Amino acid sequence: MASAVLLFFVLMVMSVRDGKSEKSLFNLKCESAVGVISQNTNIPCSIESQKKPVSINTVVLKRLGQKKPCFVYQPHENTITGDTRFKVLGGSSLQLQNTAISDEGEYEYHIRTSLGEDLIKFTISVTAKYNNPVITSVPEKIEKNGRAELHCTASGGYPAGTIHWFDQSNTNWTKSASLDITRGDDGLHTLSSTLRFQSFDTLWAPFKCIVLNNKYQEEGRSSFILERKDVSETTVGNNTMTNTIAGVVVIGSLVAGLLVALLCRQRRVQHPLPSEPQYDEEKEGLEGSVYKETADGRQDFSV
Repeated sequence: MASAVLLFFVLMVMSVRDGKSEKSLFNLKCESAVGVISQNTNIPCSIESQKKPVSINTVVLKRLGQKKPCFVYQPHENTITGDTRFKVLGGSSLQLQNTAISDEGEYEYHIRTSLGEDLIKFTISVTAKYNNPVITSVPEKIEKNGRAELHCTASGGYPAGTIHWFDQSNTNWTKSASLDITRGDDGLHTLSSTLRFQSFDTLWAPFKCIVLNNKYQEEGRSSFILERKDVSETTVGNNTMTNTIAGVVVIGSLVAGLLVALLCRQRRVQHPLPSEPQYDEEKEGLEGSVYKETADGRQDFSV
């Protein structure tokens, strides 16, 4: 009985030693990867071994914190289980197709070969480049020393980045701006920055809007030359308004005078003046009069 127990212990020690010797001949190395959304992401891995060639039996990929593997590959049987977007390339390297934001995280990579097995961890980070920023101003034409707002918007990026403002002399105005970050249903971010001025100096233009990713690397920029509202333009506008008002006053006066004239004429028609007697040249008298001769020979005209 004792001899049987001793034999079992020796065999167990030998198996452990053999396992260690096999493990020392096989080492797996992988690099963390940065993937771009909707593109393929390569995870470079390599096998370091004192014995060659090395035959791979099983590949198991599992997300950290999850019990169930997300990808299992057995090359001898040519079977794949789990997420078919993963592929084994070049022996031990991996590729993730159509990368999504949900793929971001830490993974455990377990590989079993003819020389033993090894496990290593790596991380997949996901990025998406922001679209080129667009700058607008309120108002569109800015008057010197007037109020103004500059708006810069960049969308379609991941992770969340930031926006910086610079004027024509490369002075940084970012501290005076407000930044708003929104995340869409697709997980991508939109950056919106607003730079406000109580008194704008047109000599500061043009302004530059620069988009930076989460690592403060530039991903895009736009310049905007402001349309300046000149004093002459304002004067022309005021003169036009003045001339318009003057024309309205003149026309109004003419209309009022015409109305007064029409009113006076109407009153004269309703109330005519007494008619004066008219002289009749044939009778050398007044029309409507009666000619009489008095007893003393005098002539008399009576109406």
